[in-house]
Amino acid sequence: RAARFRVTMRALVVGGSGYLGQFVIQSMLDAGYAHVFYTYGNNKLPSDVGGGRCSGYKVDVSNGEGMKECINAMVSSTGGLDVVVNCAAMSSPGDCEKNPELANLTNAPKALLLALRDAYPPAVKRGQTGPDEKKPLLIHVSTDQVYCGSYENNLELDGPHVAPANKYGVSKLNAEKIVRETWPFAQCVVLRSSIITGPQAPFQAVNRPLFLDFILNSLKGDVAVTFFHDEFRNPIAACDIARHILVLAASKPGTMRGVFNCGGPDRVSRVGMAKKTASALGWSDKNILSAPSASVDRGVKSPLDISMDSSKLENATGVR
Repeated sequence: RAARFRVTMRALVVGGSGYLGQFVIQSMLDAGYAHVFYTYGNNKLPSDVGGGRCSGYKVDVSNGEGMKECINAMVSSTGGLDVVVNCAAMSSPGDCEKNPELANLTNAPKALLLALRDAYPPAVKRGQTGPDEKKPLLIHVSTDQVYCGSYENNLELDGPHVAPANKYGVSKLNAEKIVRETWPFAQCVVLRSSIITGPQAPFQAVNRPLFLDFILNSLKGDVAVTFFHDEFRNPIAACDIARHILVLAASKPGTMRGVFNCGGPDRVSRVGMAKKTASALGWSDKNILSAPSASVDRGVKSPLDISMDSSKLENATGVR
């Protein structure tokens, strides 16, 4: 499905210097957005990105420092925003387990919501329409780790399967609740992403290892590497998430809204991911050692099966 954009589209990508954020920015610039703003923590993108149509603001998402000034500057300089995509997160389950307070502060976008609400008063109650059309669409990126891991092909509906197994999942589910209760339903989307795959980020490298790089390095090495055969996910390419976001951003207020699973079409184990990569490249899979996840102590509980049915999102956007 082709997304149609107004030539005046103005966007903010919170966490735009991160891995997914860079793909979202690239897709918006390629689609002809008038201007794409982004926030960064420590690593600002190169100044030539966007050829004058991309601007970065330093913001600390854990305490909100700089967020209000950032939003106010964007609204005053361009007259408003059409879409805000929140990619910022403390996404390491191990780090979240060690510091749950920081995880909650970072993953719940309270400062962003307060700044947006100040810029677009008055606050509108959930479910109302009309004034919502003047508010930017808020797309909040969540995670498949809000699911407990005991069911396959999880759906977005509430139920016993929505029960995070670790502090990371708890912080992200809490963030979903805050977003959905604060921002009008007619202009709010939550995307529960699975493992994000793809090449290096388009503008600059990120300061964390990519799972695809881990697989490639394992396949090229001389030592067998353990991959779990009992953890199932629906990996999705970063560029495909960006494609979904473009279609959502072009949709009318009140349409294509709510919570969506955002995964790829295949339910695969980590062993399966490694073997699929080897097969696609024509490489040997002799280094892939299959083992249960319980065989390794990672210091944090990892849900086993958080595979997702993403047909709701695919049917809405037409992206497959």
